[in-house]
Amino acid sequence: MDKNKEKLEIFDLVSRCADGDEASLKRFFEIFAEDIYNFPLKVFHLTEDDAGDFFIYAFERLRSGKRFQSFKGKASFKTWLYTVLRNMLIDWQRNKKEIKIVPSRKFNSEGQEYSTIENEPDKMNELRLEAQEFSDSFNKALSEIKIENRVIFKVAFLFYLNLDEEEINYVMEKTGSSREEIRKKIYEIREYLSNKEEETIKNEDKITSIYVKIMDLQELKSKEEVVEFNDNLPYKNKIDLAIQKKYDQRRKLLERKEKGHFIARTPFKMITGLLQIPEGGISISIQRVIEKIQKKIEI
Repeated sequence: MDKNKEKLEIFDLVSRCADGDEASLKRFFEIFAEDIYNFPLKVFHLTEDDAGDFFIYAFERLRSGKRFQSFKGKASFKTWLYTVLRNMLIDWQRNKKEIKIVPSRKFNSEGQEYSTIENEPDKMNELRLEAQEFSDSFNKALSEIKIENRVIFKVAFLFYLNLDEEEINYVMEKTGSSREEIRKKIYEIREYLSNKEEETIKNEDKITSIYVKIMDLQELKSKEEVVEFNDNLPYKNKIDLAIQKKYDQRRKLLERKEKGHFIARTPFKMITGLLQIPEGGISISIQRVIEKIQKKIEI
């Protein structure tokens, strides 16, 4: 099929899905079900059981068609789809302990049979309670850390945490800075970390985009025709090199992510500038706080 024609057909299908057309949504899942199922296996290396659970989660959130309304055709559809799936998977991983797969036959309190996840009792209150319990435990554990280490830790993760009144007063007393000077520096750090978080989102999207490119190259490689370039290196060998390069790029990004480089953490120089302390002990202080919190809330 001509690529432009195929793009137009996909765009038309997605437009009808966005309008909630049931036949189009059914057709969409016929075409892309395998992609949705394979996505967590290949990108996040989930187990097949988890991939099956995620497929149901994604199906329930795509089948109304509303999410398709954000597709404008500026990027390829698969790039858009994998970005949506990545965001869904992140949400699903946060809540997966609460996800319940509904049996094919079930009865409600009135004895009526039902078979859809929509009829399953809402778990959001339970999720909120669990999240609140964890937040309370974390904040309680953090509040029990001595103030000098607690302040260093909070400033290190200022994008996610706030200094309370006692801690601001501590910084004022220790540095001799005014409240306004401290607030100005905090604002500057937060502005820097906000930009860093944008870079993190771009890197997350890049991981997905590289995976999509690998799939496209593998599909290209699977075609029967073999074209020779001017340097006489076989076409498929060229593709193999390109695929390997993409895998290397993706591996490096994943390694950076695993090492915590995607977390918006305040540079030591900025911590020093705010708290007027030497850089040498900052890393040790942060690690000690993390270890104490882990012990207290059994992470």
